[in-house]
Amino acid sequence: MKTILISLSILLTFFGAQCQNNSNNIVKTAVNKGNVSDIDLYPAVPYFQDDAGYKGKEFGNLPANRNVNFTTHKNDQDSKRLNAIINKLHKKGGGKITIKSGKYNFRNVVLKSNIHITIESGTIIKMDHSEKGKTVLFNIGKTDNQPIVENVKIIGLGTLKNRPKLILEKKKNVFYRVFSIGYAKNVLIVNLKIEDDLTKAAAIAFNPSKDGKESANIAENVTIANIELTGGSIGYGLVQTNVGKNLLLKNLSSQGGMTCRIEAHTGRQYDLGVDNIVVKNVASINGKAAVLLQPHSVLNGRILVDGAKSDGSTWTLFLKDGFVGKDSKRKARGIFAPSTTFKNISMNASDNSATLSFKNLKYVPEELIKFYKNPKLKPIKNDANYSIKKGKLGKESAVYGASIAVIYTDAKYPINLPIEEDIVLTGKTENRLKIIDNRDE
Repeated sequence: MKTILISLSILLTFFGAQCQNNSNNIVKTAVNKGNVSDIDLYPAVPYFQDDAGYKGKEFGNLPANRNVNFTTHKNDQDSKRLNAIINKLHKKGGGKITIKSGKYNFRNVVLKSNIHITIESGTIIKMDHSEKGKTVLFNIGKTDNQPIVENVKIIGLGTLKNRPKLILEKKKNVFYRVFSIGYAKNVLIVNLKIEDDLTKAAAIAFNPSKDGKESANIAENVTIANIELTGGSIGYGLVQTNVGKNLLLKNLSSQGGMTCRIEAHTGRQYDLGVDNIVVKNVASINGKAAVLLQPHSVLNGRILVDGAKSDGSTWTLFLKDGFVGKDSKRKARGIFAPSTTFKNISMNASDNSATLSFKNLKYVPEELIKFYKNPKLKPIKNDANYSIKKGKLGKESAVYGASIAVIYTDAKYPINLPIEEDIVLTGKTENRLKIIDNRDE
């Protein structure tokens, strides 16, 4: 083995130490056990890479009335007051808001164009549950039949230990999100910790915003960087991109669920999906997968995954064929572009910390099924997807077990999978596979 000397900037961008085999010229990436969302180790900049991400405008010198500090007040409605400030600044052409360190309760804070928010370290934001039903902390263009929201920033200050914390609590088994993103362009979200409670819905979701009855609009040029989620539900997790163009998902870590769930789901009735989704340096910890792909019925563009790992999860890549729903505009199986590529893929396998949907037990090789059924299945009963009928677990229920394979695929669409020699598998490797390929079944 010959060690390759690489610059500090490259070392910080990718999560492993690289080495080259002179005999076959194979480059491998070792598993890094650190938190890949640590902004001190893995910088969020550049915000635009591989033709994807945020390209918004910075403000010059703003007058004092467009540079506002926001603090909480006892017995005050934080979100109502913050929305009023956002609307006022928006009418003046935009401005900056600094959310001072403290404890807040937010519900449906609606971002407008040219609003830049900085959240100080030590800040804790919880969901305002004063009203019933599903809700979101921050709404970025996810209001139907409204103009586009452009040039928005939400940046957390601080280190891995004290950066802003956004907390989701499962009061009811309904959808709770941190960020809901719709018709928006040039959005930047950086350096936050999200504490989930195995709630329903991904913490950050991209969905279409209706434009009349027959069409919809989607997000473009968005960067989500250096975000950590804990307590992710098996069916959800950190980021779900149902639609979107030129999205950069970078330095993301999800404990539980999936880190990046890329599927043309809610946009299929408009034949809208994803195009040029760039995933860099993401990790799944004791969850399902770092990256899931499902095109459903839409003809999607390129997906680039450069740096994905799992640490005690079931898979690193879970690449599914998708389905054609009754409401799909295009009545045929979808694809991702043939230029879709995966590199720097790795797994540190475990025997008992991974989570698997009950319906996916059929993918577990015989040699590993003992970890799920010995002595009996161990379901996660407080997960939002848990259900039991007539003594049997529901299909989406989560069960604990072993890491199975770095990559699973039954995808019929053409994609550029890495060869086995380029995939890193460490930890509990006995009977573990690098690739389970069910494309011919």
